[in-house]
This record gives sequence, C-alpha cells and structure tokens, in this order.
Amino acid sequence: MLHQVLLHVTNDRLHGALNCRATTTLLLSPPYRLSAFHFNAHPTTTKPTISSRSALEPVWFWKPEQENGYMSQWTESPWEHEGVTYHTAEMWMMVQKAKLFGDEEIAAEMAATSDPAKHKSLGRQARGFNRAKWDENKLRIVEEGTWFKFTASRDAAELKKQLLETGERQIVEASPLDKIWGIGFGAENAEANRAKWGENLLGIALVNVRKRIVEQEKK
Repeated sequence: MLHQVLLHVTNDRLHGALNCRATTTLLLSPPYRLSAFHFNAHPTTTKPTISSRSALEPVWFWKPEQENGYMSQWTESPWEHEGVTYHTAEMWMMVQKAKLFGDEEIAAEMAATSDPAKHKSLGRQARGFNRAKWDENKLRIVEEGTWFKFTASRDAAELKKQLLETGERQIVEASPLDKIWGIGFGAENAEANRAKWGENLLGIALVNVRKRIVEQEKK
C-alpha cells in the first residue's frame, strides 16, 4: 500500500533574510510528487555577524596620525575663503572665533601661520571673549569649516569619499582630554563609559556635514 509522506525541510537560505528558522512541510502523495505545502517561520535569536556589528559601531577618531585621522581638525587640507588660506579646520575655527569677538588683530596674526597649535593658542587669547556668545555660535562655526574642508579644500574629493564611506554610523572624537568637542574617553574604553560621554560636538558636526553632502548629491 502506498501512503502519503510528510517531509519537514529546514530552509537556511531564508534564515538570513527573515531572521528566522524557516521550515517547509511538504505533502507527498503517490506517485510522490509535490501536491501541497505550507510554510512556518520560527523566530530565532541569531546574533549579528561580525560585518553587521561593525556597520553599527561608531567611527572613532582623534589625532591626524591615528586611524580615521582625516576627520581631525588638525589634518591639513587648505582652502581659500575671502582672500585667506585656511590650512586646517582648526585654523578656521580659531580665526572665526577671533572675528566673532571683533579681534581682527589676533585673526590677522593667525592668518600668517599654518601651525594649528599656534592657531589654538592664539584663539584662546581673543579679546572680548564671551562664553554665552561662543556657546551659541561654536557648533555653527565648526560645521562651516568642516563643510569647506570636505567640499572645497585641496583634498576634498578624497576626504568626501572617505566620509561618505562611513554610511550612517555615529562619528565620535575619542579624545580622553576633551569632553566638549570629544567624549572625554579614548576609543579603547569609550563603550564601557558611554553614560559618561561628553558632548562630542566635532563628531556631531561631521555627521551633519555628511548629511548635507548626501542631500546635495541627490539633487
């Protein structure tokens, strides 16, 4: 006597697409040809693969000579704006800071050097400094400099390519020394201290510029 046969087949090809363990039940009748089937999906708790985990991890950066150093404010890639050559985004930030408070003398002194350490030092000497006014304008100023760096500087094409390759990942300045522009922790212990992170304003500026570039290229 011939009998109907039930076959339960696990389909791993659907596993990755649906994040489930798929089982297909095949009902075979004489002469054992497929006559009906039904599909049951059983959710699984599959852990993310290495590649999917890395796609979710933040992009860490700090110094120019380190990994992702192209994101650093001190990475040299000059551009010109209103007759001034800005060698780094750090220079832009500090010159605009001096101009914000009306200190054209310090701004001119900064324009005479390409050294970002000198720019940082001079920027701290800007006369007429007002904390509330600086806090209101600092992110805008840094975003402007970051925009010029990635769209109008000498190395803009390569810099933009690298920035866009980060996709939609969070960008984090993993500086253990700065809790305003960075997070106040190095990359090696940042995740363990996420609740204590600083403002990461430079990381935010980079993400905002990345979004602007993506939107611009869609037009």
